Amino acid sequence: MLRIFASLMCLWTLAACASTEASGEQSASAQDCFLSAQVTGYNLIDDHNVGLSVGASRDYVLTTTWNARDLDWTHAIALRSSTGRICTGNGLGVEIIGGDPRRTYPISQIARAP
Repeated sequence: MLRIFASLMCLWTLAACASTEASGEQSASAQDCFLSAQVTGYNLIDDHNVGLSVGASRDYVLTTTWNARDLDWTHAIALRSSTGRICTGNGLGVEIIGGDPRRTYPISQIARAP
């Protein structure tokens, strides 16, 4: 009887772990991420939004509270992230860097372009 109870507890624990992993995979796949090295192009959308191209078919919009028109587009532009990955949602830790003299533009929001 004790073995049956122990076996049932083990199976129940495994089932709980499996459902937790499945929901973790869903939330990870719902988050859209890329590396700064994958960015292939930048464009100015308006005063506070910068467009990014990642590969051939992925486009993103980065929002900054600073005036993006002040960014000197004739010099190299870089994208830096404190985590190495850049994901849609809150832009905390992500910055656009560029210009001469060099300026840093903190990003407040990252969204996948329609």
